[in-house]
Amino acid sequence: MKRSMVLIAFLLCSSIALKAAASDKDSLLRVFQQTEARLLSDVTGLSDQQLNFKTDTSSWSIGQCVEHIVKTESMLLGTAQDLMKQPANPEKRGALKGKDSDVIVMIQDRTHKFKAPAPLQPDEKSYHLSEVVNDFKKQRAGTLDFIRNTPMEDLRSHLTVTPAKEYADAYRMLLYIVGHCLRHTEQIEEVKAANSFPKN
Repeated sequence: MKRSMVLIAFLLCSSIALKAAASDKDSLLRVFQQTEARLLSDVTGLSDQQLNFKTDTSSWSIGQCVEHIVKTESMLLGTAQDLMKQPANPEKRGALKGKDSDVIVMIQDRTHKFKAPAPLQPDEKSYHLSEVVNDFKKQRAGTLDFIRNTPMEDLRSHLTVTPAKEYADAYRMLLYIVGHCLRHTEQIEEVKAANSFPKN
């Protein structure tokens, strides 16, 4: 749980807003499916050379971006699952600040750069497309299964205090996942747009 709180602090400091929030279960699932489709479209067909290319020595490769997405999604999902095991506290709903529609955009915003906590840092290794895609699909399937099998009322009735001293419910934990995935999908697209990106 301590690692999860460190991660949430990192995400909350990353800046947030979302042009359209997922306000019900179907909308939430659609947002997750859309982010999955966008990421997979971006990486489909990449060679090992392209997957491991870095614009400079301090930047992440596309393979590292995907690994970081998977690690972060796993931790945030675990936080939401742990929260569901705690007593419901719907009386705290009034303490939620801001709008759900602000959450994804806040985390997605890449104008502010932050270093990921050590447990979420990607490895320094050679990546292969089938491996990173399978890892992402496996993690995303687990997240979607949790969403489908958890009533919306429960997601909204279990709240915790974040390191920023603000309340967040399990539903917003899931929005953090969406915003974070979009944040690094955009990073992947920036890598692919680099002039020095390998042609094949």
